Amino acid sequence: MIHVTAPGRGGIIGNPSDIYGGTVVSCTIAERAEALVSHSPVLTFDVYGHFQVLGQEADLEYLPDLHYLDVAKAVWRYLRKSELAEQGRIDPAATFHVRAGSNIPLQAGCAGSTAILMAILAGVLAHFGVEMSRHALAELARAVERTELGVHCGFQDQYMILFGGLNCVDLRGKENHAGAGQPYATVEPLAADVSELPFVLANTGIQRHSGEFHAAPRQAWEEGDPRRRQGFERLGELGRLGKRALLDAQWEWLGELMNENCEIVRDLIGLGEVNERLIEAALKAGALGAKLSGAGRGGTIIALHPDPEWMGANLLAAGAERLIRLVPSPGLEVTHV
Repeated sequence: MIHVTAPGRGGIIGNPSDIYGGTVVSCTIAERAEALVSHSPVLTFDVYGHFQVLGQEADLEYLPDLHYLDVAKAVWRYLRKSELAEQGRIDPAATFHVRAGSNIPLQAGCAGSTAILMAILAGVLAHFGVEMSRHALAELARAVERTELGVHCGFQDQYMILFGGLNCVDLRGKENHAGAGQPYATVEPLAADVSELPFVLANTGIQRHSGEFHAAPRQAWEEGDPRRRQGFERLGELGRLGKRALLDAQWEWLGELMNENCEIVRDLIGLGEVNERLIEAALKAGALGAKLSGAGRGGTIIALHPDPEWMGANLLAAGAERLIRLVPSPGLEVTHV
């Protein structure tokens, strides 16, 4: 049996420039997804209690009543027609059992869907004895998410989930999503040089799919809209400046950068009423900076304050459903049980 766990993440500064070849600073959270992959005489998927035995090709299609299963189905749909299958490293007719779940908030902008997809993907690859670099696996996971699930995603989540910790992820050269031949991301670990993380994440409890959130802005960017071209380029610059502010513990400056990040996203994409309310509450309570950590019009905000516990209490009083802390935890881990 293969056991895989994968962390969620919180975006500190620069997001969502990872969709546009920018730079982000991001950190894992303690919450993780997990998947178990084992031998079975029939192909069986069990994700968040949504269970299905797949006996024919049509069973791999999306079923609205069992929508959580589509993450596992997407992985297997992609792998069955991939180069790995053409090379004989994956048997498209194989049968196995996948069970997966997570304590990362769902559709909350903490990379929960990507974490569970990557746990399943890594588990299935390990089941077949397929090995690849973390960079290649991140790109493969992103390809599954984009082509099979239709998510308008960047590359932050996949790289953060694989590498774990606190990182600056530089994605310059990846703005066109060209696939094979484009550069890998540069992942720079920062945790050893950062003594504190005075942040708190506040989850609204409202679920929104980030792919839906980013579809229209991405289309406008691809069509050459100058406002979005300039705005998302600036977000990438904020990510690189934010890295310096974080390393130098220049918290007031980092707060200013976070607030500018928030203003750009508000202007180019929108934040959503609930997020606006929590961000306003954080700033009124003395946060140096507050912005979206992930998926918009729902999701999760991140606030910078010298006393994160006190700030968290204020955000709960303002209507947050759940608090989350940044924890530089290990990236995706695969074990043979």
